[in-house]
Amino acid sequence: MKKILNITLIGPQGCGKGTQAELLAGKLNMARIEIGGALRDIAKTKTDLGKKINELINVRGKMVPYNLVMQVVGEKIKNVSPEQGIVFDGTPRRLAEIKPLEKILAKYNRELTHVFYLPISERETINRLSRRRMCDKCGKIFILGINLKEKTEKCLICGGKIFQRKDDQPAAIKERLKLYQKKTQPVVDYFHQEKRLIKIDAEQSIEKVFKDILKYL
Repeated sequence: MKKILNITLIGPQGCGKGTQAELLAGKLNMARIEIGGALRDIAKTKTDLGKKINELINVRGKMVPYNLVMQVVGEKIKNVSPEQGIVFDGTPRRLAEIKPLEKILAKYNRELTHVFYLPISERETINRLSRRRMCDKCGKIFILGINLKEKTEKCLICGGKIFQRKDDQPAAIKERLKLYQKKTQPVVDYFHQEKRLIKIDAEQSIEKVFKDILKYL
């Protein structure tokens, strides 16, 4: 039987995890579980939880408690067909998420088959994130100077409003990078020690990064 792929992409902000996850999902007919987007959707609600998450990720640039993240992950996995692979974008981001994620996968007779690490320099992170824009309607990501012009106000896909996320502004980017080094780098180290880490140079072109990933699949 063909092995069902369950892939996670980890790396600093702006490394292209979302782009690669989208490409993999399309190419291999995989379900994409994007934690950041799910949490941002909750943050838009007027509930107490929504307000709390909004304060954490949009105002303070902090991480959402891992138990809540795992709850979201569990609900997402439950709705994926057993015959379909999954590409995770945004988890595990800290050591405390690894075992719960593997436990949830095991519950559905799955296992994490590939862990791709997409490193870029701090300078490149700041450069990429400062140029990133998003549609408030469909969530499509655009990059100024690549697939979006400076003064474009409407989404090229659905006509929604183009905006810059608060956590993509300079002060929040710096806080996110500090948080990455403190929380996510240990995850990289863990999978490296387990000899499960696949390192891909993420400062290459999108096409080259994708080609390098596919070599392992």
